[in-house]
Amino acid sequence: MENAHSVPAEKTGKPQTAKKEGIRALWQISAFRQMLISRVLSNFGDAIDAIAYSWLVYMLTGSKLLMGTLFAVGTLPTIVLGTFAGVLVDRWSNKTTVVASALIRGSIVAFTALLYVTGAIEVWHLFVLSLLLSSVAAFSNPAMMSWMPRVLPKEKLVSANSLAASAAQTARLGGLAFSGALIAWAGLGGAFALNAAMLLLSACVLGRIPSMHVPRREAADGTKAPGFWKELGSGISYLYGQKVLLLIVALAGFLNFAISPMEALEAAYVGELLKQGPAALSVLSIGMSAGMIASGLLLGQIGGRVRKGTLMIAGFLFMGLSIGLLLFPPHAESPQLALIFATALYFLLGLSVNMIASPTTSYLMEQTPPEMLGRVGSLFNTLCLSAFPIGSALSGALAESLELETLYPLMGALVILPAIVLFVIPKMRGLR
Repeated sequence: MENAHSVPAEKTGKPQTAKKEGIRALWQISAFRQMLISRVLSNFGDAIDAIAYSWLVYMLTGSKLLMGTLFAVGTLPTIVLGTFAGVLVDRWSNKTTVVASALIRGSIVAFTALLYVTGAIEVWHLFVLSLLLSSVAAFSNPAMMSWMPRVLPKEKLVSANSLAASAAQTARLGGLAFSGALIAWAGLGGAFALNAAMLLLSACVLGRIPSMHVPRREAADGTKAPGFWKELGSGISYLYGQKVLLLIVALAGFLNFAISPMEALEAAYVGELLKQGPAALSVLSIGMSAGMIASGLLLGQIGGRVRKGTLMIAGFLFMGLSIGLLLFPPHAESPQLALIFATALYFLLGLSVNMIASPTTSYLMEQTPPEMLGRVGSLFNTLCLSAFPIGSALSGALAESLELETLYPLMGALVILPAIVLFVIPKMRGLR
């Protein structure tokens, strides 16, 4: 297992004192600074890659059904492998896992570029490549989650997670804005090549952080270290014994179920209710990203001073209100005012995302022993995400049986329910 005390604080970048607050104090922590730069690089490249990949899928298939199937298949490894990948992540060095994952992802994307520029790429390649990329993510995500608490004090985790999310969204917006010009100039092959370069550069940045890995040893009495299934079982048992974490999992799963129709029905909302074209989808996405950036920066500055319970309650309330109020923009006097109103609500929706995600992730990091964070974090994420495909599958049927104007207030009301649950439980309301 790894231990933050195995490397001196001045080498890890871990501060000698926890009194300093805010973004400037976080930036002075060298290890976190390298993680942040790496995340900006990878998210910038991934945003360009997402546009290029979507266009490539459309060019090769021309089928909306096949496009949806392909992207759905890409989510399977995260859910299927996540539970088991966490056990291996706890055994391996976090640094080695994250750096290797970035290198592997960069190699896969570079291979995609090669297939495209040589004219050899086919539809089945897309399914295989998508599965490979998602499989790598099943290891890299819990490894990064397990790594961050080793270089930061607990009281800075909310601020750090919020700032990281804000930086990622800013990089994503930059990538989306740059992608059109890049693809027009260098083609899809150039877009894939740039993402591969960003991932390789990200790995180099992470490689500069000193390793804190301590190899697993046999027990003092000479018995061997626990086997794979025993370690997995210990992770499940630990999560089952943490009532607060279990409640958060249940509420997060319920939230994913409640909001899953949002993405599936977004195009219908824009076209049928707002009477707008595809450009409006981009405007709404920018509004939501701007909200996430704003809340990330705010929480990055003050997050450590606000109760986690307060942040989560406010986040669920803001999210529920923003979704429910989407009923009203279509009744504005003009399509332009309708789009402005809807974008403002998407901005509020973006604000709410970090208010829920940052304290939730930080609490998980704080409460879980470092040697178990990989498997517990993977279990946590898998359980939270499992409800999303179910809700997405039901969204089509709901859209056929209910009016769109009815669905949004219904989703908003469902999202507010977790806020009520958190508020009526004193321990959750005062959660720090």
